[in-house]
Amino acid sequence: MFLTTHAAAGLAISRIVNDPLAVFSLSFASHFVLDFIPHGDEHLYGDYLQPSPHRFRRAVAVNAVDLIALIGLAVWAVRQPLSPSTQLMLIGILGSIVPDFLSHFFPLLHQRLSWLFLVRWIYAATKPTGLRYVVRGQDWLHRISHHRIIRTDVPLTVGVVMQIGLVAAFFALVRSSPP
Repeated sequence: MFLTTHAAAGLAISRIVNDPLAVFSLSFASHFVLDFIPHGDEHLYGDYLQPSPHRFRRAVAVNAVDLIALIGLAVWAVRQPLSPSTQLMLIGILGSIVPDFLSHFFPLLHQRLSWLFLVRWIYAATKPTGLRYVVRGQDWLHRISHHRIIRTDVPLTVGVVMQIGLVAAFFALVRSSPP
């Protein structure tokens, strides 16, 4: 799933639940539930294996659009007039996208920038917290859901249309629920 879809689910959860820890936890868990749905991006990142100078072009373009939409959702949440649940909405967004950050971005950051003191320090600081085991467990769950339980994926265009529909449904739920 794209980050925007996960964030929209986190927003919807934040409008239903009022406890910050529960919002974060449920948003975090919703990430895995949504990832069980075939969503069309299974082969999006396979281009990097090709020896082409443009191998990342499609993945970068799709992720750029996703990131812009995610930022738009976050800005919308912050700009809600006098909403007491702005913090809850941001917690919902954060909780729903943290699994992808832990699984994809942080290991890559550590691998590519381990020479940087700050990255080494963050990596060492997370060692006693068991964060690595959370990441490994999440990777395992993601592999199980995509390769063992659900063995087929939908085409990217179908996945994008489906995710736009999910975002619209979550956004409609957010707009219809009282602040």
